[in-house]
Amino acid sequence: MRKASLLFAAAFIFFACEDVIDVDLSTSEPRLVIDALIGFNSRNGDPITVGQVKLTLTAPFFDEEVPPALNASVSIIDEETGEAFELGESEPGVFTIGFPELQFNRDYTLSITYEGEIYTATERLNASPVIDNAVQGDGFLFDEEEETEVIITFTDIPGERNNYLFSFGFDNFLVIEDEFFQDSEITFSYFYEDVEPGDLLPITLFGIDDEFATYAELVLTQSGEDGGGPFATPPATIKGNIVNTTNSDNFPFGYFAISEFDARFITVTE
Repeated sequence: MRKASLLFAAAFIFFACEDVIDVDLSTSEPRLVIDALIGFNSRNGDPITVGQVKLTLTAPFFDEEVPPALNASVSIIDEETGEAFELGESEPGVFTIGFPELQFNRDYTLSITYEGEIYTATERLNASPVIDNAVQGDGFLFDEEEETEVIITFTDIPGERNNYLFSFGFDNFLVIEDEFFQDSEITFSYFYEDVEPGDLLPITLFGIDDEFATYAELVLTQSGEDGGGPFATPPATIKGNIVNTTNSDNFPFGYFAISEFDARFITVTE
């Protein structure tokens, strides 16, 4: 797990010291990290299912690279039909090939076999509204020269309480609950930093359930909004919805979510 005491930073106060100081940080056995978000869209022609199941391992705090989990097998099981769809890797530890076409009101189980142990989670497809409008504005929060405003409008799914996850690209995410705009249209601004004219800004809206909203909020709070998103390895022990059915003590990190989505793209102008 990537953890170290903030007190370690005090060691750098003595940067002028010529002696080499070895700091012995305790380490633990690597755990599996499962980042699994599958999106479904049937509004723009043929239905499409996209996403990835990314398998990595926790690593010591000062390691610069996060190692992939190799030689795993991953499948999605349609619990209504019993059919299992085996996924293929597009790169080591990243499975993006072979997703089934999803349907609402069905349970889907993610099943992963890694080093003789089986990890599973079962979820249902969550509905998402469409993005009614997304345009570039001319406002700013703090720095007119560094910020680019995007104004987004969407309408809450009526008749129920909802949670939504916005992805703004560049590992920027926002979780929204409809408490104050239930059954209504909402318009809000999001501010990008350090983007240039001609840059393409992807804006994606996912419908999510209460459990994933809580998990995403916790991870975003701990890692920072641009700290890798709700699927980044959390800096503290935040368990997701995936369990190790073979050895419960060797639990994984990460989350499995399936969501309907809508997307818009904006090209930055002057």
